[in-house]
Amino acid sequence: MANGFTETVEGLRYAEYISVPMRLFAGVIGLCMFLIPVPFVLHASVHTPWWHLLLAVACVLAATAMGLLFITLALCRVRTLQFDTAQRRVLRTSRWPLGARHTPIDFDRLGLPDVLERASEDGPYYVVRLTVQGERPMHLASFDRRDDAEHWRSRVAAQWQQNTL
Repeated sequence: MANGFTETVEGLRYAEYISVPMRLFAGVIGLCMFLIPVPFVLHASVHTPWWHLLLAVACVLAATAMGLLFITLALCRVRTLQFDTAQRRVLRTSRWPLGARHTPIDFDRLGLPDVLERASEDGPYYVVRLTVQGERPMHLASFDRRDDAEHWRSRVAAQWQQNTL
């Protein structure tokens, strides 16, 4: 999943997205998972021992659950944040395949953003964290360099500090 900050005429904007090839890949895997149970169903009969039928049911349920998971990944939502300094709020948009949900968040509910360092096999990476009262913190973007993360953290913090003077 890719993400990033941009500055537009309307103000600071943050957007996440999943590329079309990645969505297609997850969708094809999800649909193929529904084919795994076919041999189990075709070979079941009235004369099959009950424990074999129980195993077949478990395999059908597991493959169906995995297929639903991958299809959900292919159709999952993406998040955008539009910082509106004139109205002193952030408009959070979560898009699903069947529509979008818009949630305005007042600047009063936001805490100052900070930068978190995370470890991975490739070395440390940095995440901008934005806290919202009454909700889980939002982790926005990941950066290879701390300087880039600090730049965007300060740009996010400046969005609501410029109108408080």
